Amino acid sequence: MGKQFKEIWQSLGANQRISLILASGLVVLAMIGMMIWAAQPDMQLLYGKLSPEEAGKIVAKLEQKGIKFETGAGGNSIYVESKQVHRLRMELATEGIPAGGSGPGFELFDEGSFGISDFVQRTNFLRAVQGELSRTISQFDGIESARVMVVMPENRLLSRSEGQDRPTASVFVDGGGLTASTVNSIRHLVANAIQRLNVNDVVVVDSMGTVLSEELRSDGLGGGMSSDVMKYRKSMESYFTTKVQSMLDRVLGPNQSEVRVAVDIDTASVQTTEKIYDPESQVARSTQSDEDSQIERETSGDGSNSAAGITANNPGNGAAAGTFSTIKEREDKNKTRTENFEINERVVSSVQNPGSIKRLSASLVVAKRMKDVGGTMDLVERTPEEMEELTDIVLTALGIQLEPGQQATDFVTVKEMAFAADPFENHGELLEEEANFQRYFEMGKNGVGAILGIGVILFFMQMLKRYKPEKISIEVLQPDQMLETRKMEDTSVVTPEMLNELIRQKPANIGVSLREWIGEEVKKK
Repeated sequence: MGKQFKEIWQSLGANQRISLILASGLVVLAMIGMMIWAAQPDMQLLYGKLSPEEAGKIVAKLEQKGIKFETGAGGNSIYVESKQVHRLRMELATEGIPAGGSGPGFELFDEGSFGISDFVQRTNFLRAVQGELSRTISQFDGIESARVMVVMPENRLLSRSEGQDRPTASVFVDGGGLTASTVNSIRHLVANAIQRLNVNDVVVVDSMGTVLSEELRSDGLGGGMSSDVMKYRKSMESYFTTKVQSMLDRVLGPNQSEVRVAVDIDTASVQTTEKIYDPESQVARSTQSDEDSQIERETSGDGSNSAAGITANNPGNGAAAGTFSTIKEREDKNKTRTENFEINERVVSSVQNPGSIKRLSASLVVAKRMKDVGGTMDLVERTPEEMEELTDIVLTALGIQLEPGQQATDFVTVKEMAFAADPFENHGELLEEEANFQRYFEMGKNGVGAILGIGVILFFMQMLKRYKPEKISIEVLQPDQMLETRKMEDTSVVTPEMLNELIRQKPANIGVSLREWIGEEVKKK
């Protein structure tokens, strides 16, 4: 191989040698670049969206461990080799890095607190609770960072006004696109972490200055708040819609029907008190008795038996001696009885709270069926019996019972229409294909450099094997022979007769001369 290369090298001209050297250098540089690119480690995100303090702590730990890392744009993200990501996260988590959120947590109490006043202790406890809440809220999807501020009322024996003795909280979140359920979860999380904190006293504000919790404030349906009524109505409609839709999906299949339920809510609060008297049912309340009676007695007897007195001692009345006298006695008695009866009385008090359902109605749209007709898929409409069955299904799911004179169409409307194509139908497949492509790209990236380098070497060696130097035999004539055989005058001018004679004597020499002559002419041009 070395001898062959030496022969090829000696047969090349100066320009060809320079071109070969440059081409070989480019090939070597390309191979070295591909090998370096293939040897680069696969860097993955360790932590992102870090504060400068947290990023500094992580960098210090990585430098202490001697681990290679890279920082992203802005310095708020750190990348390490993919094989070390999970191990480093577990090791840093055991050391409490990153803490997440803003502000310290309960690590404030890790150190001794000897000699600290009660006021400082309570302040540190409040700071710790705020820091822990900030860290927890920062874990929600879509929230980059959070900050919680809690205002605790002072302990006073006398309160100046009602409402000022309750704690309040404000939550600042840096993130967009937060759903109502996420904001409501934040409110309840903060309210349950602070003693005596009401959910309605928690305000959530985003980085754009929008109060996210304003629409979630609730004083109950009895408070007369229209927003509470609308939220209650939406929740009821969502419940009934999900209830009917889940049944239709099992019957018709997914994405083959769309139902909406309207709920009419009675928001009036009525309190009724009713008194009922039953005259047939009597109860003796009191009884009063008065007794009044009269008795008379008469007594007759001899006058001698009369009582001593003026008449008896009078001498002129002696002739009347021996006569009879009558004595009357009278006794009066009265008896009266009075009874009082109480008529039975019943008092009925009833309270009707708001939120009762006055009316339910539903609208159902069903997609037309696809049927194979003559080898082609066509839309086929459903029969009236099938539409009636769907109506009965909706009525039963909503719990509507038809009264005499009512029809099903008064509550449920069922229509059959062709559904529009879903533009995101194949979105999941596209995401899966993209994930597979990324995985295959990562797998093949490490081997592409080596394969290209080996291919370039093999191609170069194959080209060397195919190139063979042309053997040229040049016979040098002696001056005597040249003079004898040339038979021409020795002049510096090349004539056609001279060329013909040279061609006849040594054709190979003429071929070499012509090639050199043509090459010189091309170089001049």
